[in-house]
Amino acid sequence: MDVYAKRVLLCLVFILNVHAKFTDKEIINLLMTMQRLFLKSFMVATALFWLAGCNKPSFINLTSGNLNQNPSGIYTMQTEIDLQDRNIVEGSLQVFAIIGGQEVPMVTDQLNNRIWSCDYKLPAGYDEAAYYFRADYEVNKSGSTRKKEKKSKLQRFSLENRYVGNLAAYRAPVGSEIAVQGRGFTRHDNVRFGGQATQTKYLSENEIRFVVPALPAGVDYPVQLIGGPYGSLDVGDFRIDESSLSVSPQRIEISSGESDILLFKIDFEAPAGGLPVQVETDVPASVIMPEARIQEGARTANIPIKGGQAGTGNLFIKVPGLKEVTIPIKVL
Repeated sequence: MDVYAKRVLLCLVFILNVHAKFTDKEIINLLMTMQRLFLKSFMVATALFWLAGCNKPSFINLTSGNLNQNPSGIYTMQTEIDLQDRNIVEGSLQVFAIIGGQEVPMVTDQLNNRIWSCDYKLPAGYDEAAYYFRADYEVNKSGSTRKKEKKSKLQRFSLENRYVGNLAAYRAPVGSEIAVQGRGFTRHDNVRFGGQATQTKYLSENEIRFVVPALPAGVDYPVQLIGGPYGSLDVGDFRIDESSLSVSPQRIEISSGESDILLFKIDFEAPAGGLPVQVETDVPASVIMPEARIQEGARTANIPIKGGQAGTGNLFIKVPGLKEVTIPIKVL
């Protein structure tokens, strides 16, 4: 709150507290004083507002400070222009990017005429550049026309030799092999999926592949590229789609003390570390079986099951990312 506004507030408090001691004429004089103070405060605030508007930057740089290196060596420079001069002659505005001693003409965006861009070919052997933008225009004031120019602050960009371009797919079932394309990959890189390491295969400095791990389906997981001293790069979000699990036989009927074999089958090779198969039942006293797992690289697993006490119920078979299977069981 500025000094004039404080004075107005103090006067108002004073009148409210002791108005009974003043005559009507004295109160009117005080109100007139308050009015003058208020007008001064308003004028100061208005002046500050216009000064703030005048200090608004004319150029807003839309060019990233870190650009992904590409084989052509051509990079797009972009800026948004907001000139405060209201007397610009229509059609006189020209914008340039001044970079590497070159004056590169810029063109307006088709959808937004305040955004200007140009392409610049960085000389071979360079991985950074300094530049600024310049706007040339004419103004018409009091019947006379004269040329003016505005310059932006000095800007810089540098090239990144290591980056992720895209994923070959952004959703797939567990066990699918997905390609990651980009630049600067090494044999030390690993893809982390939802925070856990995946089975990663290095193909070249421009491509690696990973296997979608066994995690619950229907969820979007963050994917990152981890590369030792290079730190992490965000790849994007990936959704695991539900796939099927085959179980045979589809119904079990055995006598107490007898054994049978459950066959589990998946449509892909089990990832590194194997694939756990969780088997639950609503008649635990009737079912005797070991822990089940499809071994790494395998597509099937044979698990023995033995009848316990007589009873009728179900086996509920769950594998992360796969649709749950229910198998009726009866022990005689």
